[in-house]
Amino acid sequence: MVFRILLLCFITFCIELTAETVLMPSERIQKSISPDSLLRGPKMCEVIIKTINNEEVKIFYIQPADFKPGEKRTAVVWIHGGGWTGGTTESFFLHARYFAARGAVGFCIQYRLVKAYGTTVSDCLADSKSAIRYIREHAAELGVDPDKIIVMGDSAGGHLASCLGTIEGFDDPADNLKISPKPNAMVLYNPLSDFTTSVFMNRIIGGATLDKKPAPESLIPTNEQTELARKLSPIYNVHKNQPPTLVLHGTDDTVILPEQSVKFTEALKKAGNSCKLILLPNTTHAFVCANWKAPEEVVVSAIREADKFLISLGFLKGEPTLVVSKTPAWIPKGKQK
Repeated sequence: MVFRILLLCFITFCIELTAETVLMPSERIQKSISPDSLLRGPKMCEVIIKTINNEEVKIFYIQPADFKPGEKRTAVVWIHGGGWTGGTTESFFLHARYFAARGAVGFCIQYRLVKAYGTTVSDCLADSKSAIRYIREHAAELGVDPDKIIVMGDSAGGHLASCLGTIEGFDDPADNLKISPKPNAMVLYNPLSDFTTSVFMNRIIGGATLDKKPAPESLIPTNEQTELARKLSPIYNVHKNQPPTLVLHGTDDTVILPEQSVKFTEALKKAGNSCKLILLPNTTHAFVCANWKAPEEVVVSAIREADKFLISLGFLKGEPTLVVSKTPAWIPKGKQK
């Protein structure tokens, strides 16, 4: 009789354990996900956060599939690259969708692009600050914890992301300036940190320097332009109490030299900040961009590093679930037949 009772208890325990394993939140059961499925959807929500000179500034976002109203999730905000003059928000939808699958709310920022005699880098930064302020101010309706906002960016987007954590000012006066645009952590992929030593100084000068074949004399900055370049360069704005940061840079990058990231991370550490630098051998520029020049496995590895960084900070749980597609999701540009 006692044996039957013990056996019944054991069977009951196993049934309950099985049910718990099936019904517990997603961090208990983690399914792998690959870029091929992330490229196809699901659809991103779209919000216009402001309009300037008839040009809309938007954020796109996606909540986790198991999201429930009233929850406060980590926000992972992506900023695209493209030299401040190009690039598309959609290029990082895959990345936002992945972090939604990991339990965060995934965002992509659309900012105004630099024009020869119009929008400036200062405007790009102002738009990025507006986006973070909007997310923080509307955290409740977006399902976000306002103290868990992480920015990630590639190239020019990496520059703008790092500016959010380092540079004061360059605000849109129409913003609610009582709300901080400062992220709680940063992940920067091949970011520009110093305009003054970069070929991208012409983005600061503007005007004729943005022509296809600018006159050499137009590339010489004025004292005011040099000072503006310093103000918009994160390396000259490092101080203590800045967000924990992960920087990834390819050693074969000729667009933004890896030395920039080496000096930037050294400056952050010297000021007492938490910062980790990963230099990737035999890796060129924009290696985190999907459907571009990097092979899928390189992109997957780059995103997983960001995931592991957020896990180490307590912003995500479990382990990275992104894996390479069984059939390559894309063929790198330049290697297509």
